[in-house]
Amino acid sequence: MRIVFTLGGTDAGKSGLGSYVNAVLPELRVITDKEGVELVALGSASELESYAAALVGIQTLTAPRWAASPGPSALWYLAAAGRAAKLTAEDVILYSAANRRFGAFNGGPSVAVVHDLAQLHVPGKYDALRMAYVRYGLWSLLRRASRLVAISEATRTDLVDALGVERDLVDVVPNGVDATRFAPRAPDDPAVLEVRRALGLASPYLLYPARLELPAKNHLRLLRAFARSRASTSHQLVLVGADWGARAAISDAITTHGLGAHVKLCGYVDDNAIAPLVAGADGVVMVGLCEGFGLPALEALAAGRPVCASNTGALPEVVGDLGALCDPFSVDSIADALNRVAFDDEYRAQCARRGPELARTRTWARTAEGLYQSCRRAVVSRRSSPPQEAAAE
Repeated sequence: MRIVFTLGGTDAGKSGLGSYVNAVLPELRVITDKEGVELVALGSASELESYAAALVGIQTLTAPRWAASPGPSALWYLAAAGRAAKLTAEDVILYSAANRRFGAFNGGPSVAVVHDLAQLHVPGKYDALRMAYVRYGLWSLLRRASRLVAISEATRTDLVDALGVERDLVDVVPNGVDATRFAPRAPDDPAVLEVRRALGLASPYLLYPARLELPAKNHLRLLRAFARSRASTSHQLVLVGADWGARAAISDAITTHGLGAHVKLCGYVDDNAIAPLVAGADGVVMVGLCEGFGLPALEALAAGRPVCASNTGALPEVVGDLGALCDPFSVDSIADALNRVAFDDEYRAQCARRGPELARTRTWARTAEGLYQSCRRAVVSRRSSPPQEAAAE
């Protein structure tokens, strides 16, 4: 058996999808080495370089140079990735971001990992052309996958509803967390002090680690809620994430609400700084309109930090009763949750005690095992498919 793991659409490591790849690939390699299975990573030269640390001991296949940018990459995956993988009946191609990249001609078993279908719940997330591709192109392609993988029950429900597939065709394989890296730290921990110094964080702060994207990540309502909350008088709000076209609008809103001294707009922060940044926060904010999982919420709990989390999408199943849940469409609801995170001592102590315990049960090794089992099911289902059905791939 051979597993070809695709890197296309994962933002070269600079997003939650990139964190997923960096975390799961080494754990998957441990499993494949033990089982005598060959693991191969398929990506552009820049993607292979970005994930070099995670690819140690893993064979690689390189996509053409012209397919490095997003548009050509999507086209190449659609038309040629399956052929490049050179699958046999005992091999499987594992699309790690199938909601962004999937092949029409796989020539063998395929597993499609879908991280979210937020575009179904967030009007304006995609333009009309991209939504047409999703509804009339991607849906059809994903129906041809041997197995579908959702990273949460919420995403599985969306897949079943959107694609009209049987629920048992979709495996739920939740994300994990590195509980060693995202662990509680003392306020005077050297790494915490260094990241605070580097970013100029003198006050207690609440952290929102999300790309600057509107409307999906909901920064504008968050800023209004923060201005309305008691937390704005005692804390900074720290916004960390790459610009996806919304930085100017967010900057304008900071000025409009008189929050220039209370909001720190940091942009993209290197991944090595995220764990101490989370551990040093008084709380973490996750108020996106619809998250397919919401990994920073789990990372926050691992570090014993309270979480202000939307009551939509997958976040309620990720945080359970340890989340300060809010309606992400309601400014007042968000403000109340921010106040709870910042000032409810009993709740904060509960997160500090139970959050790390929860995280220890949600490992990336468990995620990798789930992906491996989905790959095995894909091969078995391919063997048992009628000849004409298998030929359709």
